[in-house]
Amino acid sequence: MIRIIVTQLILFALPFIFYFAYRVATRGATGAAVSDLSKAMFTLIVIGGLLVIASFAYFAVHGVNTEGRYIPARYVDGKLIPGHYETDN
Repeated sequence: MIRIIVTQLILFALPFIFYFAYRVATRGATGAAVSDLSKAMFTLIVIGGLLVIASFAYFAVHGVNTEGRYIPARYVDGKLIPGHYETDN
């Protein structure tokens, strides 16, 4: 579950990261000043939200393969074997 949350947070933050990198590259170190970001902030929030929605749609359509029988995580000889699906042949 934490992987899904971190993925969504990264996708939401990507437009902000790219925008501030662009501002620093074009205007120098003082280009990332927060004083004149009111117009861009709304656009960045919308783009980040659209990326999150698109990723939810992608994972809903191309979700995890659940074909076969689920084998839960277990310890074997002191090593953790992660849970996985075994296909029935």
